[in-house]
Amino acid sequence: MTSPLPDGGGAQKARSGPRRERGPIARALRTHVRPLFSKRLSRLAAAVVPVLYVLYMRLVWATSRIEGRERFVLNDIAREHDGVVSLLWHEEVFTVAFGYPYIGIRGHTLASVGESGEVITRMLERCGYVVFRGGSSSGPTRRREGVVEEMIDHMRSTRGVIYGLTVDGSKGPAYRMKTGGIVIARECDKPIALVRTWYKRSVRLRTWDRMAIPLPFNVIGYYLRGPYFVPPDARTEEGLARFRRELEDDLVDLAAQSYADMGQTVPRNLVRRALGWLAALAPVAGA
Repeated sequence: MTSPLPDGGGAQKARSGPRRERGPIARALRTHVRPLFSKRLSRLAAAVVPVLYVLYMRLVWATSRIEGRERFVLNDIAREHDGVVSLLWHEEVFTVAFGYPYIGIRGHTLASVGESGEVITRMLERCGYVVFRGGSSSGPTRRREGVVEEMIDHMRSTRGVIYGLTVDGSKGPAYRMKTGGIVIARECDKPIALVRTWYKRSVRLRTWDRMAIPLPFNVIGYYLRGPYFVPPDARTEEGLARFRRELEDDLVDLAAQSYADMGQTVPRNLVRRALGWLAALAPVAGA
């Protein structure tokens, strides 16, 4: 997302002259040649990136101390209830493909349609995931209608499905929960678990969610809260909104706990919506 250029009045400056038209050769290159290179690079990335990803993540996990694994009972919840919908924040999405299979969880999840979604799908499938293509983006090339219904049908007809869904993806706002995962759990009569994997040392990207990439020789923690059961009144708009706020606040608290455990500052936007206060289990960034 870009911001208007500062001009003293908040508006963008007018162009100094008429926009120059592209010539026929430039239009032909843009229309016919560039897509060929783009497709080839995308196919190359889809083949190479998943291999590099797994190799790097093996290095990270092999050189790091793992904490909380014994308390991460997601498989137990799935066995008891023949399935579970697990919800997490998008900032940890880089480690989802490797981190959960590492502790024996065979996940089912969602990836966007498009070239980047193809790379992500290959990474997930390489790690053992069942992947649905759709996503929550508003861009027509990144989403597909009816995918939630497909996921509901899949969970109803398949034993022991464990869904893992980033609830503030794919474009945010960060730490604000969408209702798709709750709807899936409600329609399938399955419980919800709030999950998180976090790390003491990471590189934070300049993306909308400040996605974290863990470094080797680390401390990696697994966190889980639940199970939660969708209340009957969540079939109404008001009841669904109330239950979403409860889950969102608890997932905010879970993230704040992980920041505190790793000795990190809490992002300013990690805020409990219902009470409007900062989840201050750790020092506040910039305070």
